[in-house]
Amino acid sequence: MNRFVLLFILFVTHHFLYSQAIIQKTDTDYTLKIESDSIIRHLTFWKEKDSAGYYGFKYSYTKFTPLVQPIYLKNEIKTIEFLWNRATDSIQINLNTIFIGYPEEYHDILINHIQAFNSSAEWQNHLKKHGKKLDYKLIHKIMLDYNVYKPLNDFLLTRGYEISEYTTEKHGFITKETLIKAGFSGSEIIPMPFMVWISIKNKGCSNTETP
Repeated sequence: MNRFVLLFILFVTHHFLYSQAIIQKTDTDYTLKIESDSIIRHLTFWKEKDSAGYYGFKYSYTKFTPLVQPIYLKNEIKTIEFLWNRATDSIQINLNTIFIGYPEEYHDILINHIQAFNSSAEWQNHLKKHGKKLDYKLIHKIMLDYNVYKPLNDFLLTRGYEISEYTTEKHGFITKETLIKAGFSGSEIIPMPFMVWISIKNKGCSNTETP
C-alpha cells in the first residue's frame, strides 16, 4: 500500500476516534471519555460544588481485553492533551492536584521508578541501615528528585505548571516477577505506592484557562 495512503488512513482513523469524545457533567465533575473496542480512556476534572474553577483532574483507562503492547504514559499524553483542550472550551481550569495512576500502570513510568530507586544513594543507604522498610518521606523525595513522572511533567510545563510534591498510599514492594519482566535482575528492592497523588504548582505564569 502506498505510504501516503496508509498515513491518510491512520490520520482519518485517529481523527474519527478523537471526535467521538463523550462528555458527562455533574455539579462537581466534568468528564471526557473516549471508547474503543479494547479500552476506555477517561479524563475527569473536579471542583467544589459552588466553585467556578476546576482544581484537580484524574486520568484513567479501563481495558476490556489484554493488550498486545503495554501502556506508556508518554503515549497517553496525546489523549490527555486532546481532552484537556476540549474541556477548556467549556470550563475554567486552575489545577493544583492530579491523580493519574501508580507507576506500574505505565511501562515507561515503572522503568523510571525502578531506575530512580536503583540510582538513589539515599535509598541504598536506607536499605543498608534499615533493610526492607518503607520510608514514605524518602519515597516522595526520590520520586520528585528523579522526575519519575517525566512525560506528565513535560506536558504540564507547556501549560504553565510543574510537579511540586507527591503524596502516596497503600505501599508495597515491586515483585521479583515484575522486575524481571521489566528487564532487571529481580533482586532489586524497590518500594511501590499503589495510590499516587501529584501536587502541582504554577510555573511562574498565569495558568488559569477559561472557556
